[in-house]
Amino acid sequence: MSKIYKFLFTINTIIIFSLLNFSCDAPHINPLDPQNPSKKSYSIEGYVYSYSLPRISIPNALVIWQNENKATLTNSNGYFKIDVSNLKDGWLKVIINGYKQDSVFVVWNSTKFYKEFFLNQIPVIDSIEFYSVLLNQYPNLQSTTLNIRVKISDRDNDIDSVLIENPLTKSKFSLIYNSQSRFYERTFDELDFNVDDFSEIIGLKFNIYVKDFSEDIFKVGEEKLNRIIKNEIILETPLNNDTVSSKPYLQWRRFNPGFKFSYSVEILNDEFPPRTIWSKDNISMEETGVQVDANLPAGNYFWVVWCVDQFLNRARSKPGSFVVK
Repeated sequence: MSKIYKFLFTINTIIIFSLLNFSCDAPHINPLDPQNPSKKSYSIEGYVYSYSLPRISIPNALVIWQNENKATLTNSNGYFKIDVSNLKDGWLKVIINGYKQDSVFVVWNSTKFYKEFFLNQIPVIDSIEFYSVLLNQYPNLQSTTLNIRVKISDRDNDIDSVLIENPLTKSKFSLIYNSQSRFYERTFDELDFNVDDFSEIIGLKFNIYVKDFSEDIFKVGEEKLNRIIKNEIILETPLNNDTVSSKPYLQWRRFNPGFKFSYSVEILNDEFPPRTIWSKDNISMEETGVQVDANLPAGNYFWVVWCVDQFLNRARSKPGSFVVK
């Protein structure tokens, strides 16, 4: 019996080793086995660049393959690659702050899909001025305008127009580009907003939009009118064509409107249109006069004082006149 057992043990050992050797060299036919030679590799790859020229690679853009909820970030060269499991058509999206989101519908016709995105930069506001200007005139007239000035940066350099809109007043206007100041600007009166007094729109938010040459519209900010300065600065001297020296001292009554402000003073000639001969800005609200520090030529002049608050709202006094001989 011992010989039979030995024989059977030997046979079993040979079979086991044969099976082990066979299994090590067996073909990888499991479709989930990464070493399966029949398993195909599918991928989506490409680059993300700026729309503007010269093209700039955009790193850290989020690229999303929605079919399989897979995502990746572009590298420093703007390159991305996503490995996918099947060739089902679907949406590929790219998102990054500061640029308009872009997408493409992927239709597979090979095991790889290649795409280059050129992203449109969203314009940004560099500065904005949104203020009222009130002019006091003889005998007791006041006129007010609303002034809007916006400076905008857009690397793509494809701004078509800049608009402001207020839904409550049902007003929407295009601003005009000033090539010298590089501001988009416009001056409005009450009729433009269908109001009797600009006080009616104090505190109302105005949306600011940019439309580019591709007809894309971006909301880039909002602003509001904070105040209209209706208090009047009263001039003291010189007045009524007083004769003065070539460096007159200009004086006004103490002004206390109830908020912080500064003064600006202008001297203008009597030509038409009048031209500013001398001015001084940022005069303390504690002052009630200013010394002209330049010699004025002989002639007729008039002068005004402005009150300017922290929001750039301003009000101008009635003019005073003097003569230099």
